[in-house]
Amino acid sequence: MPSFNNPKNPNNPTPANHASRAGMPSNIPNNSGPAARAAAPKPALKPLDVIANEIIDGKWGNGAERKQRLEAAGYTYDIVQKAVNRMLAPKELDDIAKLVIRGDFGNGAERRKRLEDKGYDYNAVQAKVNQLLGQSSPQNLDDIARRVIRGEFGNGAERKQRLEAAGYDFNAVQARVNQLLK
Repeated sequence: MPSFNNPKNPNNPTPANHASRAGMPSNIPNNSGPAARAAAPKPALKPLDVIANEIIDGKWGNGAERKQRLEAAGYTYDIVQKAVNRMLAPKELDDIAKLVIRGDFGNGAERRKRLEDKGYDYNAVQAKVNQLLGQSSPQNLDDIARRVIRGEFGNGAERKQRLEAAGYDFNAVQARVNQLLK
């Protein structure tokens, strides 16, 4: 065993001039403690619903990557994932139809895509929307086609936009219009 000739404690092989905290005067700052290693303050965390929506929109990746990114940003993965799961949980048809009416799923082709992307049956939801809005399911295609023929929905792109905004399947209505005009 090497001898360091430590006069304060001959049984301790630490050199006498070693800068250990035990041998340092108390007025010398310790630059190796937790306070010295503290990083710059982390940015404030976003509200849980905001993060959950960002995850649903794909902004945080998937699987292990998502977990790693969330935890690196200071979030508790399990809590955030539970919020996402609650948001994506299937809802009653009436609830989804009310969200559609409120505009949460857009109109026309966008509505169809967003509903189907979330696993909903577009036709069932749209029929419920029509029912809630007082329209028969879907207000008898012949009636809608006759309204189109009368010009109530405009022409061309305007017609398509207005029919889809009202919740109708443009292609089905236009096909019926074409049949009635033969």
